[in-house]
Amino acid sequence: MMMPTEETDDNADMDRAEITVSGPGLDKKIVLDVDTDYLIGRAYEAEIPLQEAAVSRRHAHIFAKDGDWYIEDLGSRHGTEIGGARIAENHPIPIEAGERIVIRPYVIRVHGERQERTTLFSSDDSANMLEDSVAAVPEEELEVLASRRLGLLMDSAASIQQALDEDALAAAALDAILAGTEFGRAMLLRPMGELDKIEMIGTRTRLGVASDANERPVSRTLLKAASSGRVVRLRDEPDIQAAVSIIGAGVQEALCVPVRIGESIDAFLYLDASSTAGSDGTDTAAFCHAVGRLCGLSLSNIKRLDLELKQARLVQELEAAQIVQQRMAPPEAGGQSGIKWHSRVVPGTFVAGDLVCVCQGHDDLPIVFLGDVAGKGAAAGLLMAALEARMIAESEREDITPSAMVRNANNAIMRVTDAAEFITLWTVFLDREREIACCVDSGHGYCVKIGVDGSVKRIEIDGGPPVGVIEDYPYDSVDVPFGPGERLVIFSDGLAEQAAPGGEMFEFEGVYEALKGSASEQDDIERLYTALEKFAGGTTWQDDVTVISLSFDDTA
Repeated sequence: MMMPTEETDDNADMDRAEITVSGPGLDKKIVLDVDTDYLIGRAYEAEIPLQEAAVSRRHAHIFAKDGDWYIEDLGSRHGTEIGGARIAENHPIPIEAGERIVIRPYVIRVHGERQERTTLFSSDDSANMLEDSVAAVPEEELEVLASRRLGLLMDSAASIQQALDEDALAAAALDAILAGTEFGRAMLLRPMGELDKIEMIGTRTRLGVASDANERPVSRTLLKAASSGRVVRLRDEPDIQAAVSIIGAGVQEALCVPVRIGESIDAFLYLDASSTAGSDGTDTAAFCHAVGRLCGLSLSNIKRLDLELKQARLVQELEAAQIVQQRMAPPEAGGQSGIKWHSRVVPGTFVAGDLVCVCQGHDDLPIVFLGDVAGKGAAAGLLMAALEARMIAESEREDITPSAMVRNANNAIMRVTDAAEFITLWTVFLDREREIACCVDSGHGYCVKIGVDGSVKRIEIDGGPPVGVIEDYPYDSVDVPFGPGERLVIFSDGLAEQAAPGGEMFEFEGVYEALKGSASEQDDIERLYTALEKFAGGTTWQDDVTVISLSFDDTA
């Protein structure tokens, strides 16, 4: 359970979360709002700017989804760590209160409520505890470990290291502490924020100790001193005992051991006794310090296992979604209703937010549409699937026009989206008899026509806003001359807006250059992806990249 001071606000807005970002020249609290996607990195538009060179421009982002908070690494150079383990790129990972997120050299600490809380700190501890009553244990004392405690430590090490969760870890470590010392109470605590509240991971009291021992307060001063990374003890000085609140509660001896995960303090071993019997030998502090180090290793392992389990479950779900998505896409090479095409979809994550489809209208005219959902990942993939299914259903209506098809799909999509969700879309009906490509551009803009002479020209039309923005919008269609021997190449913004290492974008100039001299639909696809890989310096791209090249089939 979490244990705050009396100042805890139990009426906190659950639609918000609070984080602390600390690092070189930075120590800042930020209140997160569920309606904002918080980009982290060196980019000027980042909501959480981190300016050290080790941080990527678009390093990661934090966002809320269905009542939970997530962090996603956006393909950064040096990675993002949770609990000492590096998370996979482009896989959102849920984060909880108390989580430490490392984007080196910065640390992001997530605050918030997780469980019921009760008061634990002494009400007058900070005001009355004299500075001389707390002292760091000398390093040389921490190096002394008598054979009896050494044997106990070795016996306990296995059970501490094999713990699969924090409850099992606390039980093993605290039992070892009570077996190896004369302390009456042992606790494993985790600080939440600036020591204004703490979470009790586990507690143990010695057999025969008064039943109200767990009601004794914990010294904030002792915890604060240990937060510097040193093992600290409460000195037994009778002349100040009357002024010290925890001593007034019967505590005569206390020891606090920081538990580290890497360079960060994740928890504390807090030990106290109602007599000075806790320090029953010169190696007491050394023994407790060694148990604290074992706890740190075990906590790191538990967090790593938990993260791996979350990632494994997420990957399984995403792989299943990817399979369904692949079934919905047209084959990479195919022909239908008098047209032929080559296409390729390369997701920026497991699940693409791009959609591409070839279908047949009620009047047997072939219909092709390609779109791009705002955002990426699983949520974008679900919205993509919903729009594709609706467009196919609309294509089967009798005498459906391109404008009506997009308008009806737009109205349906608006019933299941919010203001931040929309889809750019290029839709084309192909009429060989009239040698026309009837196009609707719904805020997409990425289509070129390759002429019989090999010339490459952008098709610029204004059909209307993206799907999901304005209800019942009357989209306009435009007839573009399109005959045998010519090709349409439609692509997503992941191609045009991919940045090179220097920051410049691929844009239409890159498309024109790549398609110069191209001889076929397949050649169009190969040239564009090869040029993009060379431009970006590899195949780790910022967004989904989808391309389709199509023409009338002369053999049909």
